[in-house]
Amino acid sequence: MSSVKRKMPIVGLGLQRRVRPRFEPEPESDIEAPSEDDVDSGSSDDEKSEGASSDAESEEDDEDEEASSEDGAVSATQLSFGVLARAQASLPPGRKPKKGDPEPEEPSRGAAAEFKKPLSAAERREKLKRSSKHAPAEMTSKKQVSRRREFIEVPTAQARDPRFMPLGAGSSVASGLAVSKLDEIKARKAYAFLDDYEKDEMNELRAAIKKERDPASKERLQRALLSMESKRKAQARKDSAMAVIEEHRKKEKELVKQGKTPFYLKKSEQKQRVLVEQFAGLKKGQVDKAIERRRKKVDGKEKKKMPFARRMVGNEE
Repeated sequence: MSSVKRKMPIVGLGLQRRVRPRFEPEPESDIEAPSEDDVDSGSSDDEKSEGASSDAESEEDDEDEEASSEDGAVSATQLSFGVLARAQASLPPGRKPKKGDPEPEEPSRGAAAEFKKPLSAAERREKLKRSSKHAPAEMTSKKQVSRRREFIEVPTAQARDPRFMPLGAGSSVASGLAVSKLDEIKARKAYAFLDDYEKDEMNELRAAIKKERDPASKERLQRALLSMESKRKAQARKDSAMAVIEEHRKKEKELVKQGKTPFYLKKSEQKQRVLVEQFAGLKKGQVDKAIERRRKKVDGKEKKKMPFARRMVGNEE
């Protein structure tokens, strides 16, 4: 074997050799120059310096973008009015805000929730309105038309007072009309004590009228007393008429028990008997006055029905 020694190839000689870097200050750069201690730290310090340089480059790029955006905003202000008008015309149409209008506010979460709240049935009915009274009502197309049609109107049961409107023959509760005469007579008898209360109230009103000094209050009390007196007189006439009819009904019941056919009075005969009973307890002078008042009342009704006299062209003087 030969005793010749092999030499290692010179590879990477420049990397293994220690070289002092040249210090060149950069006034605009924020990165500090590496010191001698940093150079001694090896490849790890080089990687850190490379990361710092990349960060500085990214910051410079951001500054360049901001500067370019500012330049674009400045250039928009330098556009002509024609270009701005064409750009505004290309936008979608909308209502232009007036001077007095408040600035639009961003809707809060609560306002958005209220806006999305579904409408109730009553609010939907109110929303379906007509443009005029002659136009048809606007109906929604999202709801199917009901196939139920009410062609027979069923009368609804009206609320009744069991004291005055009992269920039974002669009473029409469904239509809400008054009860029969028999039920009315029973109610009058059951609540006859109310007449005594009314009489006491009228006496108190008369005493208050005598003591009252204020003309307005005195006139108000007098109107109340006159109203109560007129109601009492009307009720007395009605009671007398009902008493005549009740007396005739009792007589007919006795005749029916004897086997005879019942006889029902007509409305005209009932009125005639009521008048006879009314004038039976009066004197001759009072009867004449009552007849005269009745005659004037009938004449006044007939005059109202007659047409007014018309003037003719030939009759004018």
